[in-house]
Amino acid sequence: MNEILSRYGVLKDCQPPQPFGNGHINNTYLVTSPKGEFILQRVNKNVFDTTILIKNLSFLYDALYDYEKKTGKKLTPAVYTNNSGDFHTLDEEGAAWRLMEFFSGCRSYAISPDENISYYAAKAMGEFQLFLNTLPVEKFGETIKGFHNTPGRLKTFLKTVEKAPVSLKNEAAEETDFVLAHQNIADELKQVLSSGKLPLHVTHNDTKLDNILFTADDQVLIIDLDTIMPGYLMYDYGDMVRTFTSPAKEDEQDNSKPRLRTEHFAALTKGYLGSLKRVLSQEEKFSLLLGAKAIIYEQALRFLNDYLLGNVYYKTSYPEHNLFRTRTQIRLLEDILKQENALLKLINDIQT
Repeated sequence: MNEILSRYGVLKDCQPPQPFGNGHINNTYLVTSPKGEFILQRVNKNVFDTTILIKNLSFLYDALYDYEKKTGKKLTPAVYTNNSGDFHTLDEEGAAWRLMEFFSGCRSYAISPDENISYYAAKAMGEFQLFLNTLPVEKFGETIKGFHNTPGRLKTFLKTVEKAPVSLKNEAAEETDFVLAHQNIADELKQVLSSGKLPLHVTHNDTKLDNILFTADDQVLIIDLDTIMPGYLMYDYGDMVRTFTSPAKEDEQDNSKPRLRTEHFAALTKGYLGSLKRVLSQEEKFSLLLGAKAIIYEQALRFLNDYLLGNVYYKTSYPEHNLFRTRTQIRLLEDILKQENALLKLINDIQT
């Protein structure tokens, strides 16, 4: 840690770094020095391909700097270079560290408290996508292989079911039956993507609500950029639907609480599509609801797969934690399927 701190001039004579936030992947610290407060982060090298991540983000940060200088529009917190002029510093274990701007008094949400938050968060993500659309896809590699691959996740799950302990399969029988009964979602997605009609963009790929910061001076900023890589807008839209619309926590144990709040669905759709007007193709617009169904189905697959493996990937607080997470995804997906025609009409009625 001291070696990393010494690589940044603004951290000279700083206080000991303090753990910060509730992230499950990277290690994040708040560092206070005579120059101010900063966020120091160690990227999890077991999750991300560090070489590709450094290459992706070096290009991205330079492009962000140019964009913000040209437009005066701030999209993300600033990332500081080290004494060698690099955005990342490697430690002796090969893990990458970075130093970022800290905003005192900023807010983020796991659950959207009102439609305005859903609207402005989605609007900011749409504006960020407008910037990403200017970047060449070929400059970005996959920091996590197969991150959004619903058919691939289904294939993995089917193999897990075959070898899972009988006791776990019995406990998850209802959830497993639901997943197996809705394989058509993965099939439809595979068909749409294989058609070649959806353009590949540079996308965020992890657009959950708590990756959007609301600052004390009314800026709305995008964070957690490690998954920026080639992708499809339908998935980014879908993850906003997944995390903005339900009033329940992702691991809510009361299965009557997860549901689709239509007013939040409408707000986020209006915010996102409003930002992307004139650049969104009709094929992309038609794919958006499929993206929501696919990513919720995919997340249910991932939680249930981990439960049947004995909770080896996601952090859990009790044995059934991943099973409850699975149920919240299923409940939300059920709500979407019941209202599918009305939701499609809502999307199509928004003028872009």
